[in-house]
Amino acid sequence: MMDQTFSSRDVFAWLSPENQAKLSAFKMYAVKHALLHDVDTRLMQAIAEPTGFSHILVYGPSGVGKSTMLEQLNRHTTELLTRSADTPGRVAPWRGASPNTFQSPHPLLRLEAIPPDGMTFNRAAYYRAALTQLGESSYKQWSLVDINVDQTWETKTQNRNKGRVAQFNDSPELRQALEEALVRRGVRAVVIDEAQHLMKVTSGAKLIDQLDWIKSMTNMTGVVHVLVGTYELLDFRNLSGQAARRGHDIHFPRYQFQHEADRKAFQGALLQLLQHQPLEADLQELIDHWYYFYERSIGCVGVLKDWLVRAVAGALRANDLQLTMARVQAHALSNAQCEIMAADAHAAEQKLHYTESSRDHLWSLLGMHGSPLQPAPSSELVSSSPVESSASSAHTLPQRGSVGKRAPERDHVGEVSQKASSTKKPNCTFAGEIALTPERLQEVPGIQVECPTCGALRGIQPKKGASLLMFPTHPSRTTRSSRNERRWSLHGADWKLVGRTGN
Repeated sequence: MMDQTFSSRDVFAWLSPENQAKLSAFKMYAVKHALLHDVDTRLMQAIAEPTGFSHILVYGPSGVGKSTMLEQLNRHTTELLTRSADTPGRVAPWRGASPNTFQSPHPLLRLEAIPPDGMTFNRAAYYRAALTQLGESSYKQWSLVDINVDQTWETKTQNRNKGRVAQFNDSPELRQALEEALVRRGVRAVVIDEAQHLMKVTSGAKLIDQLDWIKSMTNMTGVVHVLVGTYELLDFRNLSGQAARRGHDIHFPRYQFQHEADRKAFQGALLQLLQHQPLEADLQELIDHWYYFYERSIGCVGVLKDWLVRAVAGALRANDLQLTMARVQAHALSNAQCEIMAADAHAAEQKLHYTESSRDHLWSLLGMHGSPLQPAPSSELVSSSPVESSASSAHTLPQRGSVGKRAPERDHVGEVSQKASSTKKPNCTFAGEIALTPERLQEVPGIQVECPTCGALRGIQPKKGASLLMFPTHPSRTTRSSRNERRWSLHGADWKLVGRTGN
C-alpha cells in the first residue's frame, strides 16, 4: 500500500486536501523501466560484493532518474537486511557482516554533497553531516599531555592548520569519529548524491587527492563509497592506474531515439506514468504524441515525471479533472532549455563513447598492435543492453610458426581483380550529431572536423535550419601519423580549433 502522507512544504494553499493527496500520491509513484532496473541491479551487486573497489561512480544526465534509483536502492537494501535478520541462522549477504555488529536503522548512509562556500569542498562539514545522519551528535576525545613540553593553544592550532588539513578544511578528529561510527553502526555503503561537488578543489590541490581520501576511508572502515552525480564525474575516471583499478563505473543513460528498443521502453514508461496520474485522460491521444514527450524530456524519465507532476498540479489548481495535451504543452520545458540539456548530454555521451571505444590504443600498450587478430568492431559497445559473447566469437591466440617460414595461404592464379585484392575498410563507429554549431564552424571558413575516434578529417556543410552539425559516416582512418593542420578537434566535452594557422 502506497503511503500517501506528505510534508507541510508540499501543501499548496489553492489545493483541497483531497486534491493534495492525489498529487502527493502521483509524486511518490516511481515508474519501473528498463534502464532503471538495469542500473539498480548492477549497483546492488556492486554494493553487496565490492571486492577491489573503494568507490563506485554512478553518472548520467541531469533528470535521468538518479534520485528515484537511490530511493529504490534504499528500499531494496532495507528489505534484504530485514529478510536476513528474520531468517534464523542466516547471515546478511554483505561483505564483512558480523553478528555482533550493531545495525543502523538502514545499511546505507545517504548524504548529499553540499557545494562549498569557498573554492574547496569542506570535508569537516561532510563529517558533521554524516555523523548527524547517524545520530552521533558528539564524540569522546582523550588527550595525553606531556607536562614537560611547553606547547600553547596557539601553537597547537597553527600546527593543526598546516598542509592538506587546512587545504581541504579537514578535521582528523571528526574523521576518526565518523570512521568509528560507520563500523559501530554496521553501515555497508555511503551514498553521496550530487557527488560532482567533491571535485571542487582550490589551486594547488588535485582531484586525485579526493579519490585518495575516499579510498583511505574505505580501507579503514570496509565501507564502500558510492558517488552519484552528473557527467562531471567523468573527470574522476582513470586519474591514475590505481584509481582506475579501485573504481567501478555505472552509466545511467537516457533513452536514445535512434534505438528501437529504447523508443519502445520510453513509450512504456510514458504509458505507466499516464495510467497512474490521478486525472481523466485520453491515453491514446497522449501516447500518439510520444515523440513530443521525448523531445521535451530528451529521453530522461526523471524530466518526464517532473513535467507531468507540474501539469497535474496545474490542472488540480484550476479544478480541471482532465489532463489534456494542451495542459501538458503549457508546462513543458522550452525549446531552448531542451536544446542546452541535449547538447550537454550528447557531448558527454560522445566523450564516454570515445574513451570506451579506443581499443586499438590499449592493444598498442599491451604489445598486441602487430597481432593478426583485430579488435572486435566497437559498434558492439554502443548497445544499451549487455550481450553475452558466444564461444564462436571468442578470440583464439594465433600459433606462431618458424622464423623465416611463410605462413600457409592460397595463392591467386592469373590476374587478380582490384576488387579481390583490396579489402574494404570498415566504417568508423563515430557518426551523427555533434555538439558544434554551424555558427562556430563558419567563424573560420574551410576548416575540417576531426573524428575523435579514428582521427579522420571531414568537411561538413551545415544543413539548413539545423542547430548542430552532423558528422558523416566514414571509413576508419588506418594511419596514425600526427597532424599539424588547422582543424576542429574534440577536447573533453567541447570542440576546439587546434593546429597551426599557417598550413
